Amino acid sequence: MSLIAASQGLGKTIDLTIEDVDGVTITPGVHDKVRVTIGRLNETPVFTVTSGTATANGSSITKGAANRLRLDASDLAEIDPGIYSLQVDYYDNADAQEWKLVSVQVFSLEGSL
Repeated sequence: MSLIAASQGLGKTIDLTIEDVDGVTITPGVHDKVRVTIGRLNETPVFTVTSGTATANGSSITKGAANRLRLDASDLAEIDPGIYSLQVDYYDNADAQEWKLVSVQVFSLEGSL
């Protein structure tokens, strides 16, 4: 688990690595998906983005060996400052076709500069 810090006034780009239980990097295939949600335990997420579908403000995930998460400043402006969980889920189209939790990070969002 690591800390990801962001500010409402600035966009943020993060590379996310997906690993299997043995620590081997998984590169998502054409029909696989990566999803990131930001929120708090037992609450509705305040932000969700899935690979292949950018948000209206342009936040997106580009799949690859390093899955690049781009959080647009406009999307961050819609989230209240505070401490959240950033959850990374992986949809392996060839394996049971279900979402699998692969990582949980601490996400700290500071107010506007």
